[in-house]
Amino acid sequence: MRCDVWWARPAAETPGLFGLLDEVERGRFAGYRREADKLRFLTGRALIRGVVSAELGTAPSDVVLDSSCFECGKPHGKPKVVGSTLEVSISHSGDWVALALTEGAPVGVDVEEVRDAEVDGLAGICFSPPELATFKAVPEEQRRGAFFTYWARKEAVLKATGKGMWVQMSKLTLTPYDEMPRVVGSESSEVDIDAVRMVDLDRGAGYRACMAVFADTTPKVEEHDATDLIASLG
Repeated sequence: MRCDVWWARPAAETPGLFGLLDEVERGRFAGYRREADKLRFLTGRALIRGVVSAELGTAPSDVVLDSSCFECGKPHGKPKVVGSTLEVSISHSGDWVALALTEGAPVGVDVEEVRDAEVDGLAGICFSPPELATFKAVPEEQRRGAFFTYWARKEAVLKATGKGMWVQMSKLTLTPYDEMPRVVGSESSEVDIDAVRMVDLDRGAGYRACMAVFADTTPKVEEHDATDLIASLG
């Protein structure tokens, strides 16, 4: 199977991009306080519609997305392409917006900027005991990078479930941060360790990124630059 990952920089607000948002998405756009968050959200929604429309042979404005949360019904869940078997996942952090797309296989993608954070405290909340033991042995100068490697990998898996952070990160145990990504233990009924396939993605030293999919085999990941696509939509 194939998994396409598209990368975009947050784009400026234009009538073309804003016009692709539906009424609910416009409300979410307006709800962001920071301009950077607004532009990342706008770019992500435009990116989904641009890529999906090319796959389906339709106009971007005809792509209908449903982001209803499985738990509460509010529009902050994993986006679904209405009327299609295409599966998508979106992520944004810092200067990057990522979109992963598969045909019929649940997929999750996450990109994280390696930023200032209380990583020791966060690790105590989101890491399993084996992961925490490994993390405590990481040299101080590598600690932040290691933390965000774990985080991006776990977030990708949780996004693939469709339930996101409703699944506790600490219920999963992954391979060490400096090894190939794999789920080696799960206390969650949402994650079958034999069904998860993971691939790290490289966005440079200041970022960590990962794709996860529930499938029989590890997909061939093809990465694409979405600069021209976003420009054409704006």
